[in-house]
Amino acid sequence: MKRLCSICARGGSKGLKNKNIMPLLGSPLIAHTIEHAMNAGIFDAVVVSSDSEEILSVSKSLGVDFLIVRPEHLASDTAPKIPAIRHCAIEAEKLSGIQFDTFVDLDCTSPLRSIQDIIDAVKTLEIKG
Repeated sequence: MKRLCSICARGGSKGLKNKNIMPLLGSPLIAHTIEHAMNAGIFDAVVVSSDSEEILSVSKSLGVDFLIVRPEHLASDTAPKIPAIRHCAIEAEKLSGIQFDTFVDLDCTSPLRSIQDIIDAVKTLEIKG
């Protein structure tokens, strides 16, 4: 079974500008989610989708497998997240040459999850899927 982890991080924010790259405990907010995904050891690829060059640059420095430039129409305040995840998955399959069976999207703004939470959620998804 091939698994993809997407992390969708918009550059714009109504409440806190550039929140996804602001420091939290000495690292950019997005770094915590990237590290969780990579350290879970269950994903064949970890990708970041963003409309922000800064977010993509930080993500690249943290070792994600692929960077997906999100189109403007999928990055507005009113754009729903599912189409952005779908775009990310399609682009990741093109870039990797892998057809993924399981897609997991982790929010940058939930850095308090544990790696075991991710592993257990994926197991549950695949058992019930």
